[in-house]
Amino acid sequence: MAPTLRLSSSSQLAVKCEARHTSEMYRLPMIGTLRATEQKDLPALARFLIRVYKFGSSDYHADTELLKWKYLRPRPGWRGGRSYFLEKEGQIVAHCGVCPAIFQLPNGNAVDSLTLMDWAADYSSPGAGIVLFRKLMEMASTSYIIGGVPAARQIHRRIGFQPVGEAQTYAGWLRPLREFRIRRRTLRSALRVLHGLAHPLRNRSRVTGAWDFTPVDQFDDSLLPILNRAERPWTFCKRTLADLNYLLECPHLKMRGFLLRRHGNVVGYFIIAIAEWEARLLDLMVDSDCTNDWNLACAIVTRAAKLDPDICRIRILATLPLLRQALVRNGYWCQYKEPIVIHDPSRSLDRAFPVSFQLFDNDSGY
Repeated sequence: MAPTLRLSSSSQLAVKCEARHTSEMYRLPMIGTLRATEQKDLPALARFLIRVYKFGSSDYHADTELLKWKYLRPRPGWRGGRSYFLEKEGQIVAHCGVCPAIFQLPNGNAVDSLTLMDWAADYSSPGAGIVLFRKLMEMASTSYIIGGVPAARQIHRRIGFQPVGEAQTYAGWLRPLREFRIRRRTLRSALRVLHGLAHPLRNRSRVTGAWDFTPVDQFDDSLLPILNRAERPWTFCKRTLADLNYLLECPHLKMRGFLLRRHGNVVGYFIIAIAEWEARLLDLMVDSDCTNDWNLACAIVTRAAKLDPDICRIRILATLPLLRQALVRNGYWCQYKEPIVIHDPSRSLDRAFPVSFQLFDNDSGY
């Protein structure tokens, strides 16, 4: 059975509600029961997300198979559930999902962290979403958030999150004319195709015969020497084989895993997700701090994506300067920027940033 608990009296306090209620204070003598999501709860959770987010009934974000993978598929190394909700009188009134992370600092220290996903609250229970959010933040010593709608960003500041940098999302055009033909036409369609024709992806980093890539259905022990390296010149989110293979099992997208090789030796990996016409680079690791190696790795990613005739464009989130520079070198352009905020009451991450975040490190890639 998943754990069930009553909110402590310290959690039943006056909080400011979402941005539309910021001028009022609410005393919450009884919020409800907090418990981890179980498989039997998934249909009710899907209906709740559809209602609060105003999804269409067939929207994949509320698909129970996707929710099962995101929140119930085992992830070794994480204690506790990865989806919790507040229930009152048998109805869900707030929900938060948990995406765990471990920051590996340049000095070798590890700091546990998490980000919260599918954060939703019923307006009939003002303040419930914030109480749940703050409660789940206690599951790790630090928390981070990438992006978020403006109203949520206001709430993040009020509960102690501090800005630490920006995440840049890059895009690269492969087949702009095909995208124009297959997507629903809007006023922006012509602008997109003109931009795509004017800014096609070109491999400006010339890949030598020493570099190649190998598709894999599952990652194996050949990656362990790279994954187990505790020290790099930058802070990164630690990966395990279980993490990478978990990602490959995502039921919503076509997932493609690749090993990066140089002179036949494994020097990294990357994972591409394909959603109809768009590819998303969910994760890329190169076992090097050499600028040219990252340039060549991004050229390999482009080459691998081009092999799929359905892909029109690639989307990549990057915060590591090495990756940003390599993407620009290979013809990618910055599509938009989002703030990164962190809650770090013990100041264990004071010298950790910039952190290498990628799409794998929240749910914006799937």
